Amino acid sequence: MIEHVIKFGITLVSFASCLLAVQLLINRKYFFFLLNRKGRYGTIDGLRGFLAISVFFHHFIITRNWKIYGEWVSPDEVYYQNYGKLGVAIFFMITGFLFVSKIINNSDKIDWLKLYESRIFRIMPLYVFAIIVITFFVFLGSDFKLEVNWSQLINQYMRWGVFHGSNINGFENTQKIIAGVEWTLKYEWLFYISLPIIAYSIWRLKKIGGIVLIATCLYLFIYPIQIIDFSSSNFILFAIGGITSYIYKYHNVCSKIIRNKQVSFLTCSVFFISVFYPHTLNGVHIILLSLFFILVVLGNDMFGLLSLKSSILLGEISYSIYLLHGAILYTVFTVFDIVDINVVSLNEYLILMPLIAILVVLFSSITYLLIERPCMNLGRLYYFSNKLRLKKRQ
Repeated sequence: MIEHVIKFGITLVSFASCLLAVQLLINRKYFFFLLNRKGRYGTIDGLRGFLAISVFFHHFIITRNWKIYGEWVSPDEVYYQNYGKLGVAIFFMITGFLFVSKIINNSDKIDWLKLYESRIFRIMPLYVFAIIVITFFVFLGSDFKLEVNWSQLINQYMRWGVFHGSNINGFENTQKIIAGVEWTLKYEWLFYISLPIIAYSIWRLKKIGGIVLIATCLYLFIYPIQIIDFSSSNFILFAIGGITSYIYKYHNVCSKIIRNKQVSFLTCSVFFISVFYPHTLNGVHIILLSLFFILVVLGNDMFGLLSLKSSILLGEISYSIYLLHGAILYTVFTVFDIVDINVVSLNEYLILMPLIAILVVLFSSITYLLIERPCMNLGRLYYFSNKLRLKKRQ
């Protein structure tokens, strides 16, 4: 019992270390724009960073298992397993919430060209950078020699282009360089592609359309099917986000009630129960995560934690944290091999978690400022959308 308290306690120390690290960055002029942003869901922004760091915890333990057993296997501890799974699950809920909210708040007025252009500029530049990082480590591990023919190499990169990571240049550990997180982007883009259908169902079929969509996702969760690399059981997470968008739009609960100590205690309790729940992402677990998500979306900030400026900044760089933390783990434990994982105990290994977490946060801050934010600003110019529309008029 004491051992588990220590292990879990280190994750709390790591969360605190990340907050302290970004606290040092908040007053830098590069992040002044965060102080005056409007039209955002504050508690969701504050939550994102913790979700991304949770996935880092998950892969921190899996990295150790890989080094010891030679296999990329899940953690034995249920909380380390759940950190990763609930992090991804709630990210999917956030996506569903944000885009269904856009649909119900902009009836028949969504510019799809602009929406998809903004998504491309939001997601793809950092993903391309991740592939460049992967390429460097792959060829570093291959002594910069081409081990396959050019057609095979092009095919391998094309697979990465559709978020289907595979070995590049015969390098067996290619996916492990970014901890295999690219798989979630397939689901994100499938959801984006489905948005016009979802919008039609909501705009034209009204309540019946929404009920049909929810019922379909629920059926595919209870009776999951595998379509290529997609598991239908994940669709329910986007649906929960969509349902939450209706709850948010039409709820009449006073913000003071949502933010009071009793509700914060409930939100924190549900979160901790979710972390320690033994049957990851089964029906009961999904219900717990849904309750937690709804309370946060409605405005509960968990005793002020999610409203901290440092939490908001951590959320701002969460995509970089999520996509690139694996590269940091790979650099530290494989390229530089700073410790002999086969010799040190798990507790000794865990001591490194807060330090590596800080390194991930600092690196992610740099990639956010140099890649993410400039490309998001470019996306908001809608150059290609406006160009296409102009050609059509001509």
